[in-house]
Amino acid sequence: IADVGLVGKPNAGKSTLLSRLTRATPEIASYPFTTRSPNLGVVRMGYSEQFVIADIPGLIEGAHEGIGLGHEFLRHVERTRAFIHLVEPEPMDGTDPLNNYLNIREELRLYDASLMDRQELVVVTKAEIPGAEDTAILLSEEIGKPVMLVSAVTGKGLPELTKKIFDLLNPDEDTWQPPAQKSDE
Repeated sequence: IADVGLVGKPNAGKSTLLSRLTRATPEIASYPFTTRSPNLGVVRMGYSEQFVIADIPGLIEGAHEGIGLGHEFLRHVERTRAFIHLVEPEPMDGTDPLNNYLNIREELRLYDASLMDRQELVVVTKAEIPGAEDTAILLSEEIGKPVMLVSAVTGKGLPELTKKIFDLLNPDEDTWQPPAQKSDE
């Protein structure tokens, strides 16, 4: 359904991020499970480069067993080339961000172990919240890979995330650069 799937727990900021990177207008609310089916958006880079992002409904523990419409949501995850795994720094339910990341990864593995072979970017959302940067650093140390920090509210990190996604999807191409401007000389 898309080049990239946004995965994470409910309220991790998937719909808000989709609305900021694309012209999509998903329902956004401060309560869990606002997204009940995938929302798609197209990210345009320059004149000819683009990719499609799917906002996958929030995954919860037991999703691989069908809990919380888990099978329906996970079927959509299967139909993406890569994941952007969004982690909320201070979840509304008081859970631990690192455990939330690990639980979602485990749900993906239990549903279909081949999903672990997909490319993944890990992103801590809501950078405007105090402690978000500390969460990103801790998460990076614990999982042994880089973790990006973004805010869909302020725009922090969004251009860098867009570039990273493009580079992830197009590993054989040179790093994306904006089209050259014509000069009047």
